[in-house]
Amino acid sequence: MAWQLIYTSAPRGLLSGQSGFCTVARNSDLREALVPRLEQISSYHYLRVAEAATAGRNPVISAFRVLDLRGAKYYVLTRIQPCGLDFTARTNHLAHHLIFQAEELARLPSPASILRRWPGWLASWQGEPRLLGEVDAASLAAAGKNSLPAQTWAALTGDAGRAAGLLESECVRGCYLLSPAGSEEQVLQMYCETLQLLNLNGQFPLRPWRHTFTSFLQAEDNPNDFQWRACQENTPAWRQALTRSAPMLALRSVRLPANDLVKKAREPSRPPPPPPAALPAANDPPAPEQRPALRLRRDAGGRDVSSPPPMVENVRLKRPAGQPGFRVHINSATLAGLGIFAAVLVVLALIKSNSGNRAAEQGRQPPPAEPKSSSAVEPPPKAPADDTAAADAKSLDDLVGDGPTYILAAANVSDFTLPIDSIVRLQNLLHRYDHLDLVPGDIHLTVAADHWDSPPGAPMNVAARTNECFAASTPGLECRFDYANWLASPSAPLRCHASFKPNAPHAFSMHFGFSASAGGDPFRLLIVNKTNPPHPLRLARTFVLDNHQEVDASLARAMRECLKTNFTLLTGHWQLQPWLQGRVGGSRYLYQDWPPNETPLFGCELDFDRIAKRLQAQGEGLEQKEAALAKPLGAPLGAFLETNADLASFPAYASNNLTAKHFLDYLAALREAAPKKSWIKKWHDDFDSGQPEAVAGRLQELYNIWTDAQPANQAMLTVACAGGTTNYFFGTWRSLKELEETRDRLDLVRKRQAEMEQVGFVALCIADPARAGEAVKMIRFEGP
Repeated sequence: MAWQLIYTSAPRGLLSGQSGFCTVARNSDLREALVPRLEQISSYHYLRVAEAATAGRNPVISAFRVLDLRGAKYYVLTRIQPCGLDFTARTNHLAHHLIFQAEELARLPSPASILRRWPGWLASWQGEPRLLGEVDAASLAAAGKNSLPAQTWAALTGDAGRAAGLLESECVRGCYLLSPAGSEEQVLQMYCETLQLLNLNGQFPLRPWRHTFTSFLQAEDNPNDFQWRACQENTPAWRQALTRSAPMLALRSVRLPANDLVKKAREPSRPPPPPPAALPAANDPPAPEQRPALRLRRDAGGRDVSSPPPMVENVRLKRPAGQPGFRVHINSATLAGLGIFAAVLVVLALIKSNSGNRAAEQGRQPPPAEPKSSSAVEPPPKAPADDTAAADAKSLDDLVGDGPTYILAAANVSDFTLPIDSIVRLQNLLHRYDHLDLVPGDIHLTVAADHWDSPPGAPMNVAARTNECFAASTPGLECRFDYANWLASPSAPLRCHASFKPNAPHAFSMHFGFSASAGGDPFRLLIVNKTNPPHPLRLARTFVLDNHQEVDASLARAMRECLKTNFTLLTGHWQLQPWLQGRVGGSRYLYQDWPPNETPLFGCELDFDRIAKRLQAQGEGLEQKEAALAKPLGAPLGAFLETNADLASFPAYASNNLTAKHFLDYLAALREAAPKKSWIKKWHDDFDSGQPEAVAGRLQELYNIWTDAQPANQAMLTVACAGGTTNYFFGTWRSLKELEETRDRLDLVRKRQAEMEQVGFVALCIADPARAGEAVKMIRFEGP
């Protein structure tokens, strides 16, 4: 069952020699590699140190994370609380961790319920360090009590329905929830209420374990560990979030979604049945006394979808793996001979009649919108005209359909994997399609090609279910979603195959709709060919903040809200990029050859003045560095050797050509011009100047000869030395190498400053985080 680890300040730790903050108890079979990871997330900082002895107004933190260790996932519940002063009279706290593996989750209540109600959480530690025994499974199961209606949401926000709002995409992607001071236990109860909406009747125990959270975010926490981050004003984490311009979502501002989960959150419901002690085998039918007369299924939107009660007792329809159609299993000993045959005929007749009724109902539905063209997939379009869209918010309407759009930029649109974990609506569709809750006639699927926006598409024919594959086709396109691996492992991506006639498009989008509202929630998949993407949409530059143009802040806000609400990137991130125009061969990203560690990321806001000021500051800093590096180069080596004036010093020899190679040439010239008995004649200058190791060795040899022959002038040369070494020759050569790099960067900055005046347009791109400089342009902002 679950592992435990307890971390606090004690005179002795579990490991010999440990004292102070350390692990004092854990299970003996807990993976050793997990221990340092758990200790790392066990830190705690008092808000009010003066009240440490009595705990005072210092939070009790409840958190749920998923730790990935060498490809294995561990589901960690953590409760950290202050516990006064330790044995040294310093502030103390205790972190108690419960760790689960994936195969245990189906037998557990939600993570928030365990954090809220499990009686085994420790508030302090007494006694000697020790190894712990197994956690009582019954005590964990007992934590799964009913949390609905969402009374805590109602008390803190005025509407219990807001409990469903945390399950919307804008919150699931990660949000900061601004909560009142001292509300940690209330926030935890709110998480209990929200997560119960995902498993109302106990059929989907894994769903609540997909959402990570903390009841109180600390400054040392990694915000990416959590989807829901409760944050309180005037705390260190709150100030950190403000410096990153992270939006704060007040609890009363959580959006009420348009689905039945809102109703479920407001109304009382029966608690889910206790989880089974062990998962039944996939092919084992439920016992007759456990089978309900009406089997309920619930989709991701919270709607109940009821399948008809069985017409024949103990008859179950089942599809064997890898075979289409149905197989009838007869479990009742009372059916024999003609009775068995008659029962089968009755079931098949009902299925045929039901399919006919569905087809008739579909025929009464309004016909789908006519496509813009007679073919679903056309050859790639010609370049759009240069007309700039009108600068008003209506220009965004064509981007938005009747549901969210999930965008995937794929290198091969004919064979790609879809990260279905981010697409709950598609998960729901495939589950119901696989269980025959949805038949092809229930699904209205259309396809369009070479568009970023949502034009009317051509209808697709959805095929009957065979071999755990969802398939659909239209003239010019056949698309298959093979979901067998995903069913076996919910974290696995979905394998997708598409065949096009005659050629693969720049992009294709599939809109999923349903014949009735109970069928599911509409959405769109947009698969973009990132090696040959469609032409970007064109909008006026006033949709982005740009101090070189007249700014309309309301349009900029509308654009950001449109992107956040209606589009989800499955790979990459949004990035605004300035592009140079008017060059041979089209346009070029302004910073495509900028050093990777200095590539400016603009988020969803662009301020040219800020960029110009940053470039100016970089240029001034590089000029100062250039001057500092050039300063110690004037040691009078030629005067020490009594050579001519042209060789008196390196600057005199090289003039303005101060490079590392010329410095080596200067030393060779000194050796050549020195008298025959001069000390420098002992130095061998025959080495490869392109090999740093060879250069360093020869310059060290020269320095050794110098110190032996010129002890009186050694101090003078050491004072002039640069580069953090007493070897003037090597230090100067290394400083000159750095000087060359500094000048190259300074030239690049000056070039960028000049190019800022040549920016032709700004593009909103899907940037690949793994490949700097590569991006797919979606919207092109230009004009007034």
